[in-house]
Amino acid sequence: MQPQKTWSKTTEPTSYDQIYKYVEYVLNECSTSINELENDYYQGVSASLNITSKIHSIKRSLPVNTLLSWSHSLNILRNARSLSDIRNGKTIRDLLAEVRTGTLIGPVPDESCFLMQRILDKTNEQLYSKIPVLANKITDCMSLMEQYFLSFYNIENIQDIIQKKKKEKSPDEYIETAYSYEKARWLHLFQVNKSLKLVREMQQRVEDTKGIVLSSLSQECQELAVRCDCTSLSYIFALPECYTEARRAIIALQTWLIEDTKYTSFIQTSLKVLDEKYIEAKKIFELGKAHLSQAEHRADSFRIQLNKAEQENEINEKKLEELEERLNTKERDYLSKRLTFEVYEDQLKKMLKAAEDKNDDIDNHLSIERFQQEVKQFLKELPKLKSQMDALQGRIEFLKQRKQELLTMRTEYRKLNHDVQLALEDKILKENEFDRVTNCRQVIRNIYKCRATDDLPQKIFYALPVKSKNSGEDYNDDLSKAMRLTSKYIGRDWSRLYWQLPFYPLRGKEEVSKDINYIDDKYHRGDVYRDQATDVLNKWRRFHTRAKLEDLIQALRYIHRFDIIQIIDRCILKPKRLLHKEQEEIDPRKKEIEDLNRKLNRLFEKIHTGAIKTHDTS
Repeated sequence: MQPQKTWSKTTEPTSYDQIYKYVEYVLNECSTSINELENDYYQGVSASLNITSKIHSIKRSLPVNTLLSWSHSLNILRNARSLSDIRNGKTIRDLLAEVRTGTLIGPVPDESCFLMQRILDKTNEQLYSKIPVLANKITDCMSLMEQYFLSFYNIENIQDIIQKKKKEKSPDEYIETAYSYEKARWLHLFQVNKSLKLVREMQQRVEDTKGIVLSSLSQECQELAVRCDCTSLSYIFALPECYTEARRAIIALQTWLIEDTKYTSFIQTSLKVLDEKYIEAKKIFELGKAHLSQAEHRADSFRIQLNKAEQENEINEKKLEELEERLNTKERDYLSKRLTFEVYEDQLKKMLKAAEDKNDDIDNHLSIERFQQEVKQFLKELPKLKSQMDALQGRIEFLKQRKQELLTMRTEYRKLNHDVQLALEDKILKENEFDRVTNCRQVIRNIYKCRATDDLPQKIFYALPVKSKNSGEDYNDDLSKAMRLTSKYIGRDWSRLYWQLPFYPLRGKEEVSKDINYIDDKYHRGDVYRDQATDVLNKWRRFHTRAKLEDLIQALRYIHRFDIIQIIDRCILKPKRLLHKEQEEIDPRKKEIEDLNRKLNRLFEKIHTGAIKTHDTS
């Protein structure tokens, strides 16, 4: 038993389930029609001629057995005229005419002629009456699905990609669900249009001079022809080819229907995955930013220390030169005195030894005393010079050590800068990944919001812009404010108001009555009238594509609710008038300037068109 239709595309849909059931019903009807046409072609022709065949219950048994029963009779008729193939209707009509005039070579059974005539008649009957109806029905169903089954994701140059005119770019893995559905959607449309084109062209092909070439038919028909020994009877596969292509179109649409029913849940799953990825990517990105901030802080702190060390080094370089020069001077002085001390000491020893051997005179004694004094003086000065040299050497070593520390700091600073660069690159990579996840998440979120919108079928039906409302967003235009005020004060007159509101596209009395009854039964608790009025005004705004404040005020005027009109005027319209008046008072010459500009513009237009000619003035 066929399911009862609950919706037709000429009335407003209330849900996607309603559309799904309707599409499923239409596709099942089309499949049934194909089966009936096929049975009519095979069994109708055979039954009219009392051709019996064993028909099995397995799939495809009817075409195979019927064609096997036809092949012998038809091939006899073909061979009688020595035809290589029967491809078009003209060949069949000429052949039958020759049979009637008796110009064929050899006897031809009447059964063959009657069979060929019945095939010709049945083919023309279906191709010119029933097949176009079926094709139009499939086309209407495809158009309906194209209208309602939307992915809300755009693939650039998708038609060229489907036809392999342009190379396909791999999609982002996070939006692969939306990409795959949109691509599959176009593939289904392409397949259905291709199949329907072949079905519609069959009328012309069966009458063309070239006729139907078996190699140009589908693989199924070619295999059927070989199996049934009908490879030279291409014409009889005109209708089977139509059945095959029509079935392909229906299978494509059924596949599309199944995919669309699952698309929203798949998008919701993708959104959950992306929400988790977003949290993870954000955490990794924040860690990357923190790591970069720490590396930059360490580098900045170290740079301050390095700058101080560089400044200190500039001073130390001058000190080092001065100390090295002083040390060289001290070393030369120390070496000179040390040599002199050693000479004096050696000479003193010789003089003392000579004095022990013989008695010297007074002059020799004085010389010994002088040398002894000099040696004593050197013994005092040399340790002091040595101490000064050691002090200078210590200071020089300290300055050299500081310089070496500076070189180490420079190396460390270069390493820190390298760490900062690595941290920056890592942060950029993590930021790019975070931006990628964020963008993909926003795309999938927008798709889900559009697909999950309760009134999506109605918006599509009325060709309204499909745009879901973000959480926390509220309409704050003049019409929305007036609707809230009306809902607050309208009371039980909400139904009378709804009857007076205009609709574009036009909405019949039956639909308006159903809306009122539905809302009346919906609310039973709380501020019932206010809730009912809010619901009915929202419905009006959704269905009336040209809704504006003047429409609401006019409807209130029709039901004599001037009190609400005064409230709207006091709360909404009057403040706008005052604001406009204040703006005019701010620039009192504004109107005068605008008038002058209009006059100048008209003058320039007349000069440009040649209506007024300008003259040079000297």
